[in-house]
Amino acid sequence: MKASVITLGCKVNEYESQSILNQLKSNGFEISEGLVPADVYVINTCAVTNIAERKSRQVLSKIEKINKDAKIIVCGCASQNNPTKFLQNPNVFSVTGNAKKNEIMNFINKRNTFLPEIDDKIYATTARPIETRTRQFIKIQDGCDYFCTYCLIPYVRGRSRSRDLGDILDEIKNTTSNEIVLTGINMTDYKIDNKPALKYLIKEVDKLNKRFRLSSIECMALDDEMIEILKNCKNFCPHLHISLQSACNETLKRMNRHYTIEQFMDKIKKLRQQIPNITLSTDIIVGFKGETDEEFETTYKNLKKIKFSFMHIFPYSVRVGTVASRLKGDVDKKTIKLREQKLIDLNKKFKAEFYNSNKNSIHTVLIEEVIDEKYSLGYTDNYIYTKIDEPLKIGGIYSIELVDTYNNGMIGTRR
Repeated sequence: MKASVITLGCKVNEYESQSILNQLKSNGFEISEGLVPADVYVINTCAVTNIAERKSRQVLSKIEKINKDAKIIVCGCASQNNPTKFLQNPNVFSVTGNAKKNEIMNFINKRNTFLPEIDDKIYATTARPIETRTRQFIKIQDGCDYFCTYCLIPYVRGRSRSRDLGDILDEIKNTTSNEIVLTGINMTDYKIDNKPALKYLIKEVDKLNKRFRLSSIECMALDDEMIEILKNCKNFCPHLHISLQSACNETLKRMNRHYTIEQFMDKIKKLRQQIPNITLSTDIIVGFKGETDEEFETTYKNLKKIKFSFMHIFPYSVRVGTVASRLKGDVDKKTIKLREQKLIDLNKKFKAEFYNSNKNSIHTVLIEEVIDEKYSLGYTDNYIYTKIDEPLKIGGIYSIELVDTYNNGMIGTRR
């Protein structure tokens, strides 16, 4: 039988989907990913925004056009949040939410129409993911204790729990990929024996002599000691995605973010002083509850000062059940759209400046794709999407000089 896994959302979902694929393969299924012909589909859903949740449900009708008799199993955050909306579809055989993804065969073999309870007291060990030739995600943590007022994730993923250090290092040692990405729902909260341990983990990972990245980090983790550790790591790829969400203190306070913009900007200054070639990116929410014109202008002015290499910009999405959904001060859609466009334009300016600043610099590039045996595509160590006009080995790492801009990245030449 053929089975396909469809993944929406974050890098943690990507890791868990690769684990599901491994379970399916071990049970004799011919596996694939995406909207391709199959007998069984597993949809790993996302609920970070209303749009993400809607896209998760839309996958059902797309599957029906491929195979109207398919058996569908739904897991992930959207089904955890709204299981009944998936169960209304007759082809949905089971709904698992975020619990028991490591036991996916039980939900394929036996119908389940209620969500199993999430055990957020301990980290749930999963099957190792399917090996890739390029970048391998390594999940180190699940859940979140921060309860930002706009966010559903603590409600659909549970409280923070951390994976055993030895298990993490063992998985890294046994992957053949040349680059790994440490990922989690809130990696900053990684603990050993209930004590903060992300710094220790990073130092241990660096000893394994494999190029590594951090998927996302909170600014509170970037104290002087952490910056010094990253600076001295031999194998750290100099790119950090640091969640900001707003660059205005009044907005940050309503979001229940645990820093001020002054503290954030101080971390950025120190990072750039200590690691001059580092790439810094972030997330920004536009039109959060109560965001006035003055607050948005403060965010805009501070972003102009910070000059991120690139930003992910999201219009605020009300998530029922969160604290923010009960706050007053809705921002009208037209205003949100105008603010969003203003930040999109600023982001384009930042990216152009960033790419131009990297012209004639030499970086290592991990090759992820070769097109028509003519050119190769991959990312530099500082996360610039790069096109090289020759076929190179997928999964290989090459020294490349960046010579010009290209679409959403740069053109490189082998050195």
